Amino acid sequence: MNSTSPGRTADKAAIIDRRRFLMGTAAVVAVASGPVLPVGAHAAGAAATDVADLQKMAHLVTGKQVDQALAERAGSAITENHPGFPAALAKLQDFAASNNITDVEMLKDAPGFEGDLKDTAKLLIGALYLGYSGTPKALSSVDDVKFVTYTQALTFQLTHPYTPIPSYSRWGTGYWAERPGRI
Repeated sequence: MNSTSPGRTADKAAIIDRRRFLMGTAAVVAVASGPVLPVGAHAAGAAATDVADLQKMAHLVTGKQVDQALAERAGSAITENHPGFPAALAKLQDFAASNNITDVEMLKDAPGFEGDLKDTAKLLIGALYLGYSGTPKALSSVDDVKFVTYTQALTFQLTHPYTPIPSYSRWGTGYWAERPGRI
């Protein structure tokens, strides 16, 4: 008994033709739409310096070493809620540079550090310490909160040597799997 009947051969040929058609169509669409960039790669040349500047400003306003990816996520989240944030951050950066400010204490005491400059610093500090940007609305499923991080939130770093990051599993993964012995 032959496993490939004439009907099955025709079906296979139709499948191959459909596959070729779909792959050819996908190739045409890909070529027509331009170069394919990885997610987040838009304007990579300009964004690289902006992220480095953002990381420096994050370090300046918090006094902590901030991971570049965390700084980028914070900047993106803040910008979604406050589209003028990049320009405001540039003003804060210019203010710090023109006043030779090198740490957060100098920034706090600098004459002229008020209003929009202070608000910009607070936005960045808030996103880095809280792990989100925006204002949560109690008892609502809709708000403007944009997630930045959970485990890297600087709030948890304050007590890191003494308490673990709050979670459901304080004793490691699977600690509940074994039934505890009798006391």
